[in-house]
Amino acid sequence: MGIHATTSLALRPQTRALAIRPLTPVIGAEILDVDLSRGVDDALFAAIEETFLTWQVIFFRDQKLSTEQHRDLALRFGTPAYSKKLKMYDGYEDVSLLENDGSKKAIGALWHADNTDYERPPLGSLLYAEIVPSVGGDTMWASMYAAYDGLSEAMKSYLSGLKAMHDNSLVRKLYAADGTLRNEGVVVDKAVMHPVIRTHPVTGRKLIFVNSGYTQSIVGVPEVESRSILQGLFEHLGRPEFQCRFRWEAGSLAIWDNRCTQHYALDDYSELRRMRRVQIDGDAPF
Repeated sequence: MGIHATTSLALRPQTRALAIRPLTPVIGAEILDVDLSRGVDDALFAAIEETFLTWQVIFFRDQKLSTEQHRDLALRFGTPAYSKKLKMYDGYEDVSLLENDGSKKAIGALWHADNTDYERPPLGSLLYAEIVPSVGGDTMWASMYAAYDGLSEAMKSYLSGLKAMHDNSLVRKLYAADGTLRNEGVVVDKAVMHPVIRTHPVTGRKLIFVNSGYTQSIVGVPEVESRSILQGLFEHLGRPEFQCRFRWEAGSLAIWDNRCTQHYALDDYSELRRMRRVQIDGDAPF
């Protein structure tokens, strides 16, 4: 996975030093030697949050988390969100089930940020693997900080004042036939408008905030220009230099910042893959 040598992250005095293993120079890190089932005190959470903000997606292996422990950790980041698309996990309104044996189209098999069709898209998600296939089923993440930094100064300037429309029409069409989503058929919510270039509310860094799953058009430009801009951005943000790839194992936990990343769940497996996810409520992009 292109993992670098183990490093130690020295943090604020109130936090713990964590052993981390970066996956790439720009995104993704495994946090080592932490057993989340033993509880997360303030110092440990501060260290985890700092690593999360720095690396944008973080990973833990060999965890044995109950649903309640999963939810408790999510509460540290904010308010768990109700998913209007995915099915509930064991009756929990704020925990979603992602289960597939390869007989259905894999949820998330395109580059996207989650639910940018919301006026307040999720802050992030915590995804825990219960059962994984022996081969395949990896997930990739891409840094929208790195994608923004990789633009020319002229393109940054051009995009900075633009807004884009997002809706869930493509997602509904992709998954309507196989019963994966909570609602049957194609149900399109109203479109929402977000800036093409977003500022992260905590780090203050700028990033690209359009994605092929939900972004439909650029506001205030001709249709042909809109399509050209979006297609160019979609191709740009998919560059390998902006990405990391994670090989799931049973007991793995991924926590990603949905404000500054996109992800792609590979649809290349034919054995059972069962996961549970808790999303965290976010804020309106600016």
